[in-house]
Amino acid sequence: MRKVEKLSDGYIIDDDSYFADQMYTTNSMLKQLNEGSTRKLHHYLNTEQKETEAFLIGSAFHCYILEPDEFDSRYVYAPKFDKRTKIGKASYAEFLETIGDRKPIPEYLEGVFENMSENIYKNRDANKLLQGAKEREKIHFWKDIATGTLCKGKVDAEGDNYIVDIKTTSKKSDLDSFKTFMDTYKVHQQAAFYTSGTQKKNFYFIMCELKAPFGVGIYKMSEESLKAGEVLVDRAIDMYSKWFMEDEVTDYNLSKIVLV
Repeated sequence: MRKVEKLSDGYIIDDDSYFADQMYTTNSMLKQLNEGSTRKLHHYLNTEQKETEAFLIGSAFHCYILEPDEFDSRYVYAPKFDKRTKIGKASYAEFLETIGDRKPIPEYLEGVFENMSENIYKNRDANKLLQGAKEREKIHFWKDIATGTLCKGKVDAEGDNYIVDIKTTSKKSDLDSFKTFMDTYKVHQQAAFYTSGTQKKNFYFIMCELKAPFGVGIYKMSEESLKAGEVLVDRAIDMYSKWFMEDEVTDYNLSKIVLV
């Protein structure tokens, strides 16, 4: 676990200010470095990030399960419109005028979210983790001591000495599927980054299926997984600090020729 100095910030208080800010380094930014290069990070920072449907659904479910009192003020279930027709387009435009700042999500998700939520709270371990996690959607700020890099992370839920991250998947939540998910998206890097920043010891993922039977899987990051994640964090933060402080540019494989 990296040594950090905890910070506070009175400006970044919500999603809009959180995602607009580029002064603090995030796990998503570090992923750009580990998946590509400083050029990819530069492109990421200077390109408008469009909200995908998968991200929108995931964010909506986070609000539904973690901040239920806020859900109706942030999201609205939208009936299906045939946007291929003039009438459908016009009807959708009229609908948007009635919802204010709320984000529309497909109407079918109302039943999906109900089933997902019910299965989470029927799961003894998932229920215990969430009931013990009094802090929800909390933003943390810290400085990485070794490099001086300013960092931030938004934690889904946290207890006295653990973090919970909720993931939604259109696939399955069984162990093999989670291992594939972890390998593909390098979520052990996220776990290592967040445990360092919060100085929490344990990190859990709750995987929730978006399709019937809406299965739930709970996975705790092992010491080995966290150490593997720390390797990725160490590498990316070192690259970031050199890029940010020294304007050092790297391409793939840290600009080294690789024997294949």
